[in-house]
Amino acid sequence: MKRHLIFVIWVAVLALAAGGCAVRPAPTPAPAQPQAGAPLPAGEKAAYAGLDAAAVANAASTERMVVRTASLDLIVPDTDRALADIQSLARELDGYVVSMEAYQYQEGRQATVTFRVPADALDTALERLRAMATTVRRESVSGQDVTDEYVDLESRLRHLQAKEKQLLEFLDRAEDTEAVLAVYEQLSQTQAEIEQVKGRMQYLQNQAALATVTVSLTPDVMAQPLETGGWNLPGTVRSAVEALLDVLEFFVKALIYIVIVVLPALILLALPIVAIVLLVRWLVRRRRRK
Repeated sequence: MKRHLIFVIWVAVLALAAGGCAVRPAPTPAPAQPQAGAPLPAGEKAAYAGLDAAAVANAASTERMVVRTASLDLIVPDTDRALADIQSLARELDGYVVSMEAYQYQEGRQATVTFRVPADALDTALERLRAMATTVRRESVSGQDVTDEYVDLESRLRHLQAKEKQLLEFLDRAEDTEAVLAVYEQLSQTQAEIEQVKGRMQYLQNQAALATVTVSLTPDVMAQPLETGGWNLPGTVRSAVEALLDVLEFFVKALIYIVIVVLPALILLALPIVAIVLLVRWLVRRRRRK
């Protein structure tokens, strides 16, 4: 009798493990049919059929979950004032600032800020951001529909919870140590999968509930070049500096060639001439002495 019970528990554990892998539904599944050659018990078959039917009904009634993101590049009168206004805007709309970076230059200060607000307040946030800017150089809004993935996770969670319930029942009936360990191993794996699915579902809920907005801020003085009567002063200065650098580069290269190439060549050419001159002078002096 004891061996018979162990055998039944082992078969049930293997059937649940195979069922958990084989019956994972598609995003909008039809009721799953048991595979040929691996019939499920009548009670478990009815339970899975009920779960799949619930998944189909839930997929039809679930509101679409869309993860919305926006990105803007703004020209503002004052960067610091715009940063303060954006932080106030995020708090006013029940959102929060995720990150903020600022870069100080001689002409002014540039900054990038990312914040999150409720999805239904995104249009209001974009309208307020446009009002802060003198010029909107770039704006983009996008959305990612994660409804199918969420419905799939819901259905998978129900299957895993049904499997967990069956394993707990088997664990209560198990008397042999080997059978207890086998059931406990399957139960631990199932519970870990349940936590992973719940974590992913919570992440998707958070992403869909809050929209993410990234704003780049540039002050007017940096965005608009100084021009008078068609004369671009920064461009003129840059051209003059480039010309000066070209001249300096030419002189440095010429000096390098003179030191490395010209001087050694002159020395090599002068050595025979100097030797000949010295030899002639020596011969002349010797002749005079005679």
